[in-house]
Amino acid sequence: MKNSRPLLLSRPAVIFSLVVGFVLAAGTAILSTVSTREIAEASIRYSTTQETLLEINQLLASLVDAETGQRGYILTGLDDYLEPYTRAGARLDEQLARLGRRFEHAPAQRATLERITRLAAEKKAEMSRTIELRRTSQSGPALHIVDSGVGLNTMNSLRDAVHELELNELDELARNSAAVSRRAGFFQRIGLGMLATACVLGGAGAVLLLRRVNELETMITVCAWTKRVKFNGAWVSFENYLHTRFNLQFTHGISEDAAAKLQMEALELVELDSLKFRPRPAPSAGGAPPKANATVHHPAVKPA
Repeated sequence: MKNSRPLLLSRPAVIFSLVVGFVLAAGTAILSTVSTREIAEASIRYSTTQETLLEINQLLASLVDAETGQRGYILTGLDDYLEPYTRAGARLDEQLARLGRRFEHAPAQRATLERITRLAAEKKAEMSRTIELRRTSQSGPALHIVDSGVGLNTMNSLRDAVHELELNELDELARNSAAVSRRAGFFQRIGLGMLATACVLGGAGAVLLLRRVNELETMITVCAWTKRVKFNGAWVSFENYLHTRFNLQFTHGISEDAAAKLQMEALELVELDSLKFRPRPAPSAGGAPPKANATVHHPAVKPA
């Protein structure tokens, strides 16, 4: 069987797996945070646009109330008809100021609002003049001003400007919604890609783990005399086998038993060397020394 070098126990594979896992976890957290923030910002923009549209409609309603009160008073001369006009006049300045603060950083909307402010001032001046004429019993000149269509033209221009302001707000909301939708789709694709990557890595890890288990369960042939391992048709050392098959690195040491044995052998060699080179005793003056195990005869003793 051809060696495929399992990767699960190798240091580069472990480091790579940890880095990929960290990147996936961090990426998922970042995507979740950004998506949540995008949703929150889109919700805030939607609420802000709704409030702006409501204030624009309230501005137009105030102008209509003021004109209704003006015409009712001119026709009847009764002060009760001036109540809508009075309330609307008090609201108009406040509504224009709030819209001005909302469009502080929107040049196009601010230009339209400035035109509305100018037209509203013209309409207020026209209504105030006709009301003053009617209050001094000059209903004819007041009706003449109304019939001239000046106020109607101003009111139509105001409606067009307010409608333009509403359309600009709706267009801005649509652009923001489209941008959020595009980013959401991008984040979704990235999330799916990260999920697919995690699945592929998990599957690859499972395959490698099963392969490693299968390899560890496989029996190997070891020489009973040389302790070598039969691998790929050749007898190799155990270290070479583990390095080739499992990519393991080795260092060598010595056990306590082996060290004691080597120490004893070294002492025996030293002792043998000392006996080998020990000087022999010198011969005596009467001749050669007696040989070992030689029989010594004593002449005083006769055999029986």
